[in-house]
Amino acid sequence: MSQYDDRSWYPPMASSQGMPAYPVSCNSTPYSPSAAFQMAKLGALIGLTGAGAMNLHRYQQGELAPSEAALNTLRAGVASGLATAAATLVASQFRSPTLAIAATLVTGTAAMYALNAPAPSKPDQAPDLPSTETDAEPA
Repeated sequence: MSQYDDRSWYPPMASSQGMPAYPVSCNSTPYSPSAAFQMAKLGALIGLTGAGAMNLHRYQQGELAPSEAALNTLRAGVASGLATAAATLVASQFRSPTLAIAATLVTGTAAMYALNAPAPSKPDQAPDLPSTETDAEPA
């Protein structure tokens, strides 16, 4: 007699209809919108605290004005919240924990890269170029 024939190896049944006595999760959707929203809030909170600390140091060193520090902190918080939500939704599509972590890192990095793209620099004035004229007289 094998272990598969012995009924003591199987969990007890709740009734004779074959319903297990323990809850079974049969989730048909791979993600929950409320879970993504919760993760976005968590990502925004973490981004706000990290950026707030960094901008506070920069403000204390005189590199930023208070309004600029606050605006940079809010931008970083919103960006990290959006990146966290996107990464959570992408990672929820994978069954393998290793692939889910890799997808989270790639998606989060790509989202932060896109959301924190530097603004194009404004050309002030054309710099004065030194003249390339020679002292030789034309022949």
